[in-house]
Amino acid sequence: MQEDSLQISLFDAEPSSSLYEYRMKLEKIKDTLLKFGLTANQAKVYIYLGKYGAKTAPEVFKALNLPRTETYFILNTLEKRGILTAELTSPTRYYALPIEKMVLTIVNAEKEKLNTLAQQKNEVAEMWNDLPSFAVETNETKNDKLQMLQGSPQIHGKMADMIGSAREQLLIFCTEKDLYRFYHAEMLDVLANFIIDYKIIVSPAQAFPSFLSDVDKRHIRLMPRSAIENQCFVVKDGLEVLQFLRNATHAPYNTFAIWSDSKSMTDSMRTLFDYAWDASEPVY
Repeated sequence: MQEDSLQISLFDAEPSSSLYEYRMKLEKIKDTLLKFGLTANQAKVYIYLGKYGAKTAPEVFKALNLPRTETYFILNTLEKRGILTAELTSPTRYYALPIEKMVLTIVNAEKEKLNTLAQQKNEVAEMWNDLPSFAVETNETKNDKLQMLQGSPQIHGKMADMIGSAREQLLIFCTEKDLYRFYHAEMLDVLANFIIDYKIIVSPAQAFPSFLSDVDKRHIRLMPRSAIENQCFVVKDGLEVLQFLRNATHAPYNTFAIWSDSKSMTDSMRTLFDYAWDASEPVY
C-alpha cells in the first residue's frame, strides 16, 4: 500500500509536495519521449515500469489510473516495438528496456523505415511516370502557391530543398537558436562550398556562433541590439520565401512555417532583409 501511494504521489505530486521536483523531471522526460513517437500514456507506462520495475497489467492500470483495455493495448504495442519485454509467467510481468537501449531501438527502427522507403523510391517513380497525365495546360495567369508546414523535419526538408536548388542568391534571417538547429540538421554544410551569393543575419546575437567555423564570416552579420527572438525567414533567388510563424523558441514538433512563391511576399521579405543587413554589424 505504501509503495502504491508513493507511485501515485510521484506522478501526481502537488507543487507543495517534496516529490514535485521529481514530477517536473518526469514531465520533461515524457515530453522527450513524445518526440520519439510515443503517445503520452505510452511514455507514462514506460517511465513507470522503468522506475518501479517489472509489473503486471493490473498493477500498471491501477497505479497510473488508466483504462484497463487501453493499458493492455499499450503494453502489447510497446512490446512489439521492442521497448518492453514480457516475462513468461501468469500473470505476465512487463519489463522496460533501459533508456539508452530503448532510444537506440526506436532510432534503428526509424532508420530501417527510411531505408525501405529509399529503396522503393525509384520503383514508385517509375510506376508514376508510366501513368498518363490528364492535366490540361492553359494560358491562364500563374497563381501564387502557399504551403503550410509543421514540425522541424518537414520544415527542414523544405529548407534543404530551397538551399539545394538556389541558383543566384540565398538570404537567411534567424536567431542563434534557429541557426543551431539548421546546423545540426546538416543544412549549413553546403554553405562552406557555396558558389552563389548568400547572406545570413543572426538576430539577436553578440558574437559569431562558434559552431559555424567552416562558414565565411564575410557572409554573416549580427544584430546584437535586437530583443526579438521569434523572427526567422529564408528567401531563395527572390522567387521563394519560407517564413517561420513559430521558430526555435518552440519545441521542434511545434514549429510552424509557411512557404510561398508569391512575388509580393518574396519582394517584401527581401526588402526587409536588405534593410536589416544594412543595420547589422559585420563579423570580425
